Amino acid sequence: MSKNLGKSVIAAAAIAGAMAALPSFAQAQDKVRVAAAAINIAHAPIALAAANPEIFAAQGLELEVTDLRGASPNCIAALISEAVEICQVGTPTGTDAIAEGADLVAVAIVSGPNGEFVLSSKAVESLSVNADAPVEDRIRALSGLSIVTSAPGSAYYTMFDSMMQTVGLSISDIRYRTLAEVPAMIEGIRNAALDGALWTVGSLSPVVLEGKGVRWISFARGDVENFQGLPFITAFARKDWVEQHPDVARRIHAAYADANARLRDRPEESAELIRAKYFPDLEAELWKDGYEQAIPTFIQGAGVDAESWQRFLEIQQTSSGKDYTRAVFENVVLEAARSN
Repeated sequence: MSKNLGKSVIAAAAIAGAMAALPSFAQAQDKVRVAAAAINIAHAPIALAAANPEIFAAQGLELEVTDLRGASPNCIAALISEAVEICQVGTPTGTDAIAEGADLVAVAIVSGPNGEFVLSSKAVESLSVNADAPVEDRIRALSGLSIVTSAPGSAYYTMFDSMMQTVGLSISDIRYRTLAEVPAMIEGIRNAALDGALWTVGSLSPVVLEGKGVRWISFARGDVENFQGLPFITAFARKDWVEQHPDVARRIHAAYADANARLRDRPEESAELIRAKYFPDLEAELWKDGYEQAIPTFIQGAGVDAESWQRFLEIQQTSSGKDYTRAVFENVVLEAARSN
């Protein structure tokens, strides 16, 4: 071997070694388009991943996130039309689509139940029980009140109805109407135009902190025992896409698991990253109030067991009356997202 050739071989080996030592995200990445039904604390894992691209990049993925601002049906529509690879949405929206014929896979379980009922102080004054009463009494006290939340079929509506059924009532015993705009909820509670609202923890903190609202029931803190561990927000993909890209699907799940771990283990850093990207004008105290309540809902491992998945389907079936046979655990949940 000539001296020059020998030097070239050594140089090439050195370059190859240096490239091999580079982080995996420095190599070509698979682009993943995610439609999020909303960006709020319930959807924090994808918000954190957007604010910190290294989470998906570490799995060789380039992330693109679209915030649908509460339009959950548009999330499923975007997924089915192949405009995105992932739809992150309330679990009932995805399982409803599956029951109606869509072939979808649950790639990652994003978060557990994280809603809370906030009542106006005026409404609470008119009740015969207070916020420290047993949860069954607080649930019964909602009967006849004017309370808003998201549309029928949504995660919040389904769990609202199921919660009322635990005390022999239903959502029909409430003066319910659909409202998904947080500013309107806040003003309605503040001015006592509404008796209350069910929405993501922290969203209604302004009226609580100013004394115009009262935290009445919180799914996040485990007030409703039967809801603990349920898959509330899920990342869905098309089944045909998962079959064509099984490794990418597994890496997406791994990225979600990493995001959830960071949300729990590095709360101050994670909270500030999300606030800076999506809510820069929100007072730090308000954001902290919601984030701290939500921490227990970030599901470690981004997975679900068969019993919890089935329990959620049963809750949904009781509320909607639909047949969810197509959405059972074995048919829908990605292997990587199955926990023991």
